[in-house]
Amino acid sequence: MMGPNEFQNINNGERERIGVYGEWGKQIAPKWTTQLGARYESVRTSADEVNGYNSMMMTYQDRDSAIFNASDRSTTDNNIDATAIARYDIDTQRSIEIGAAHKERTPSLYERYTWSTWGMASIMNNTVGDGNGYFGDPDLSPEKSNTLSLTFDWRGADDSWGIKATPYYSHIDDYVDAIQWDSAINTAATTQTANQYNVMRYTNQDARIYGIDITADRDLTSNAWGDWGLTGSLSYTNGKNKDTGSHLYNIMPLNASIALNHENNNWRNQVEVVAVAAKNKVSTPRNEIKTAGYGLLNLSSGYQWDAISVEAGIDNVLDKNYALPLGGAYMGQGRTMGINNELTTGSNWGTAVPGVGRSFYMGINYKF
Repeated sequence: MMGPNEFQNINNGERERIGVYGEWGKQIAPKWTTQLGARYESVRTSADEVNGYNSMMMTYQDRDSAIFNASDRSTTDNNIDATAIARYDIDTQRSIEIGAAHKERTPSLYERYTWSTWGMASIMNNTVGDGNGYFGDPDLSPEKSNTLSLTFDWRGADDSWGIKATPYYSHIDDYVDAIQWDSAINTAATTQTANQYNVMRYTNQDARIYGIDITADRDLTSNAWGDWGLTGSLSYTNGKNKDTGSHLYNIMPLNASIALNHENNNWRNQVEVVAVAAKNKVSTPRNEIKTAGYGLLNLSSGYQWDAISVEAGIDNVLDKNYALPLGGAYMGQGRTMGINNELTTGSNWGTAVPGVGRSFYMGINYKF
């Protein structure tokens, strides 16, 4: 099956990038500060003709390589990025920052020049960790995103507390997503197959992403034991494919953290609680795995000398068993040379990568 030829996955793939950028900033009024940036990039990608191991019809290697070799495998993208930020200081404690950005991204060599719809070959091109098999499209266009954001920054007059919130919205044209593929007839699958790994083809579709990031801090008290304070953060992101209506792959669910911080001379101590909501909004075409919510307790302590600092800690103190929302699929359960291979217990689809259990660490830093 794997001979007599050498399987050429990406043959002499090249990516050449030439770019230039500039930045300009100015305080245009006593309370207004602006910053503008622009970048131009010429990105050329190319790949040579390929061949598979052999002409076995069941793996479609001759058909797929012939189609790929007949395609235009050299593309030059002229990408333009532009950003504009304006900051308005309401007073010494409050400010508002408005941002707009246009970004363009050329697809990777794996997104453009992998070519085989054969299950075994395609799963070796999975660079996203979801267990599916992938192949590319030489005609993929660069992604083009347009983003608007606002940042509200408010601090107390004595700097004993502060809060910063940044809501944002992005629209992405030609977002590089993936669709299920019917290898037998070499076209997009008309029926979506659930609860298993599938062969996927990268494709351009439109998407949108919005969310909010919040950080806050608060001094609590100072006493004979030292200085005490709280820090916290909250993040929410929602991403959706506007062509299919599916949620985007690998979007972090609602998550938050709060930490009690203690400082006494050169000692630094922290008790942190991390909470992550259940991941129920998943990519339907990719059969992304849902994960349950969880909470973690972390402890750390450190001491600073003039040039040396030592820190030690325990992550996941309670040894919580949980699945990583962005960890992808656990592929160690079964044979990895094929797609959807079964053990006596059934398909290996549906197991998420677990998070790290209780772990201890210690670090020493020396500055010179």
